[in-house]
Amino acid sequence: MSFKHVFFKGRSILWNNLLVLLFMVLVYVFMNVIYAITDNNVLLDLIIALLIIIFLFIYIRVKKPVNLFNSNFESFSFFKKYLIILFVLLIGALLQFIALLSCKISPHEYEIFMRYAFNNSTSGVVENKFFNVVDSLIFAPVFEETIFRFILMNFLKLCFNDINYCVFISGFYFGVFHVLSFINYENFGVLMTNYMFWIYLIIKIIFGCYFAFLYSKTNNIYINIFVHSYTNLIALFL
Repeated sequence: MSFKHVFFKGRSILWNNLLVLLFMVLVYVFMNVIYAITDNNVLLDLIIALLIIIFLFIYIRVKKPVNLFNSNFESFSFFKKYLIILFVLLIGALLQFIALLSCKISPHEYEIFMRYAFNNSTSGVVENKFFNVVDSLIFAPVFEETIFRFILMNFLKLCFNDINYCVFISGFYFGVFHVLSFINYENFGVLMTNYMFWIYLIIKIIFGCYFAFLYSKTNNIYINIFVHSYTNLIALFL
């Protein structure tokens, strides 16, 4: 492989990564603009989720809705398809159980992390458990799966040939965005020195890779939204 080939390939990879970074920065700025207007994370998810639902409705009116599984699964029997679904749901439940156990590593550090990270997460107009549950089960899954899988994953596929790289990048941004949503100049110093913050980030990245891997296999955003909602439901019970 010549130096010229390596140089141009490396430049292409760098440019594609910069495009992805620019896209995610724009999404982050858009989120913060809406948050500044609503002053509420639940309303943020609600507004963006409603926009996405409208987009998906228009999309499926123009293009026929995809089947439960794409062509990769067409050769599978009915029984095998639902075994795969069961396996995916069990993995999701296991990840939530591991996330719960991680909170027990250091209760004191975890309490500090929660206090500094989420003390304003439900401030504003909507401030009751019902709307927070609806947000967790509907608005947030629709918003996050559409942004990080339906849009970002398909964008990554256009930029890179390696699907595993696409899965990791989608999962990485999913985790980073979850912590950027509550980091500010007041809690930055405390969170950076709190190891429960880093454990939380790693767990969110793992969840992001799990959802991205699922989407890479099914190519069906509706399955991802359902599984994401399912894992959030487990978290509510745990």
